[in-house]
Amino acid sequence: MNNPVEFSYIIDLDDLGKVARAYRLDADEDARARIAKRLKTPSLEKLEAEIKVRVSKTLIEVEGALVAALTRQCVASLELMTENIDEAFDIAFSRVRGDGAALEEDEFWDAPEIHESDQLDLGELLVQQLSLAMAAFPRKRDTPGLLETYAPRESASPFADLPGILGKTDDNQ
Repeated sequence: MNNPVEFSYIIDLDDLGKVARAYRLDADEDARARIAKRLKTPSLEKLEAEIKVRVSKTLIEVEGALVAALTRQCVASLELMTENIDEAFDIAFSRVRGDGAALEEDEFWDAPEIHESDQLDLGELLVQQLSLAMAAFPRKRDTPGLLETYAPRESASPFADLPGILGKTDDNQ
């Protein structure tokens, strides 16, 4: 069973020709709510992108920049916070090898991902880029960490107790 795509903007690659074409994407309120649910974040207030697509017989080049504003939960305080993202991206997809044969996925570990369809979903690509740009551990500015909050100051370092264990004092170090 296919899951519905949260934000879709499908382009036909055969219609592009060799000249790069620019697209402007702006997710509406319903799409942003679906994307926030997918990304497991309280809300997504803004998601916009400027994307250029260039296509050749063997390569699809996608470059762009996304701007987003999300509500996230701070990993230290658990308070809600705003995360603003302004990130450029550049992606290449391989269509076929020069002799017309499709590339094997493990043929080259650093080869571009293979794209076999004549269509490309820029909306889905944008959501994927957003997920990559999000902070892995969002943290509110100036929020003390768990160590500062709950650990006694004298044992904040694993080495803090060594002088006492070794019988060292300030006088005999």
